[in-house]
Amino acid sequence: MPFTIIDLFIAIAVIVAISSGFRRGFWLSLAQYVGLVVGVVVGAALAPVVMDALNLGNPTARSLVAVMILIVLGTIGSSVGYWVGEPIRLRLIAHPQSGRIDSLGGAIFSTVAVLSVSWFLGLSLARVPSPQVSSAIQRSAVLRTLDAIAPRPPGFLARVAAIIAGVNFPAAFSGLEPAAPSPQPLPNSINTPGVQAAEAATLKIQGFGCGGIVFGSGFPVGPTMVLTNAHVVAGTQGTTVRNNAGRSLSARVVLFDPGRDVAILYVPRLAVAPLNEAGAGPGTQGAAIGYPGGGSETAQPAVVNYEVQAKGRDIYGENLVVRSIWVTQAKVQPGNSGGPLVDLNGNVLGVIFAASTSQSGQAYALTDDEVQPDIDQAQGRTQPVPVGPCAM
Repeated sequence: MPFTIIDLFIAIAVIVAISSGFRRGFWLSLAQYVGLVVGVVVGAALAPVVMDALNLGNPTARSLVAVMILIVLGTIGSSVGYWVGEPIRLRLIAHPQSGRIDSLGGAIFSTVAVLSVSWFLGLSLARVPSPQVSSAIQRSAVLRTLDAIAPRPPGFLARVAAIIAGVNFPAAFSGLEPAAPSPQPLPNSINTPGVQAAEAATLKIQGFGCGGIVFGSGFPVGPTMVLTNAHVVAGTQGTTVRNNAGRSLSARVVLFDPGRDVAILYVPRLAVAPLNEAGAGPGTQGAAIGYPGGGSETAQPAVVNYEVQAKGRDIYGENLVVRSIWVTQAKVQPGNSGGPLVDLNGNVLGVIFAASTSQSGQAYALTDDEVQPDIDQAQGRTQPVPVGPCAM
């Protein structure tokens, strides 16, 4: 993998860290680093509360406010660390032998700290909705190497990463995305009776909360059951489903699985036949159907590239999960979440739940086998269940 400009910046940062760490010593470097981490973690806990109190619904505004909170509290934490560590450093430099050991330890610790921070920021910024930024990070040889050897960050740091990224899709992978495969050919046309029937059955999901109105997509999996993503209904109330003719029906969330990112809605007056399922594999052509941005329904040409057991996070960025997903070529946006990935006969292949931030037109869908246990568990349920707080 070629050396990139990001790798050059990391190399310069390491050189600066060695010099700075040698000058500050181990204990001062450690105290400031711990203070920084504690401040950022506290900021990540406070940011959602502040954003909800300010009633911020715009994703860009929420992301900017959240990052400002992280910077302010991280700076305060680092300053507190300096006040703790500086007296220790002054006592050590009074003894030449101890001072040299402290300086050497500071250089080593600062190098490790810079590499760990670089890797964590790389994970976070690889998810930003900018193909130029995320693609550059994905190509970094240093970050790829660090991602291969480093453990997954704990849940509280994963929430920090989600705040920094400020995206509306959950992360399909806990680390960097896998390298893009050779693309399969998209269908020449999706104007088939099967796809049209699936479009007629696909529903717009709407709920109130999380600073505004939350939109998503869903489709029937039973006479009174609609499947969507958990992150679509998390933290909301007053859930409704609406078909492409504008008919709106009230719905109740009867199953909420933040790990798989699946929710099942009970819709008593649904009157829409459930879609059939079908197997798929690399090269299976079809369409991704949904309501991007909460607007009109669209069907986008799609093709399955491959299946992968993706190690990712739940919708809150906390617990590690493994999901069976299709890596597909399809143009999707926030609002497509929960919509079906269908073949050209209109059979469901999977459930759209995320999109790549580095590869334009690459989307991720939960496989039928992945969501089937939740469908089975929801059979016969009619009573609402808690939907948790808003997803990051």
